Amino acid sequence: MIARRAIIIKLPKDKCDVNYILRLMALTNLAYRGYEIWAPDLSRTIQHQLYSFKNYMKSLVFGTAPKKWLVSVWVPLKTLRVYPDGSRKGDKSAPVVLDLKGNVIRLRQVCRSEPGYVIELPMPKWVIERVKEGGDVKFAMIGLKNDKPYLALVTEREVESYQSSGYKLVIDVNAWNNGVAYGIINPNNRIAEYSPLRPNLRLIDTWYYKAERLSKELGKLKRLGLSSTTEAKGLRREIKALRRKVYAYLRDFTQKKAHELALKAIRLRAEVLIDDMLDESRRELIEEKLPSGLRKIYLAEARKFDKLLVTQLQWYGVPYRFKRLPSTICPVCHHELTQLQGRIMICGNCGFKAPRDKVPIYWVIKISTALHY
Repeated sequence: MIARRAIIIKLPKDKCDVNYILRLMALTNLAYRGYEIWAPDLSRTIQHQLYSFKNYMKSLVFGTAPKKWLVSVWVPLKTLRVYPDGSRKGDKSAPVVLDLKGNVIRLRQVCRSEPGYVIELPMPKWVIERVKEGGDVKFAMIGLKNDKPYLALVTEREVESYQSSGYKLVIDVNAWNNGVAYGIINPNNRIAEYSPLRPNLRLIDTWYYKAERLSKELGKLKRLGLSSTTEAKGLRREIKALRRKVYAYLRDFTQKKAHELALKAIRLRAEVLIDDMLDESRRELIEEKLPSGLRKIYLAEARKFDKLLVTQLQWYGVPYRFKRLPSTICPVCHHELTQLQGRIMICGNCGFKAPRDKVPIYWVIKISTALHY
């Protein structure tokens, strides 16, 4: 199996021509649709790189084709890798050179339409770590995100899933208001470890509601025709900074926890079972009558956690599968559970009692025991 991981690097805007990159993205969109347009004022090398991807995995990059015309499509680029021992891999004419000997990235004629134009970037530690793990950065992409230039590096390697040692890592994925819970089941079918993972919701709510309050103040100024005043501009900057804080904090928390869980699975050589409860979490958020903006934050970043976790499990060859596990049915007698305050579930028939996010773990134990016998 081929596993892939990617990193996005912000490019210096003063060294990149945004209009030139936008033009390359438009040509990429046309190339996806089978057209070849050879612009006389553009580098032939860059255009050859673009059209040479047409037959790669049924599209330009990784099987994803744009659904609409005029949609932003990142530009696929080949890479040349120079390793510390002096060896080289890749296309010698590639516009992206990864110099692992000098720890720099060189971009040739992809940031400006000028003959021989090159910019250098420091090599991210992330790339060095992936290469040490046996990965190879064969492909790159350049494009715009919020009108700012970025470079994406895609690392890939061949992996084989290991044989499970008998340990199981059960992960219950909810929206961030309830958090993600995990449990480790040892080969004797006993819970060796259990913990809920939840970000600082009070901090997130504080930033969110402050941004909403400032948005209302900005709305008042707009209605009075004062949207161009210094006060209005200051409010826009503060609102943007607060919203950026929320997403940056959750993104950092998500990446850290997904990596920690992947490392736990590797250390124990455990099989991972993922119970994705996001559809149910969405209904709960609506029932709690949370603001739509806050619901979006809690759900979006939880979905990113799912994707990050699966990507890392694939990269390290961890056997995993998605399995729907009930949290409202008693794992002992199969009667319906009643939810008490604090998301505690109790069975009125047999007396079973556990946190709601721990119930799926008991179901895994029950299923594993039944299979064993």
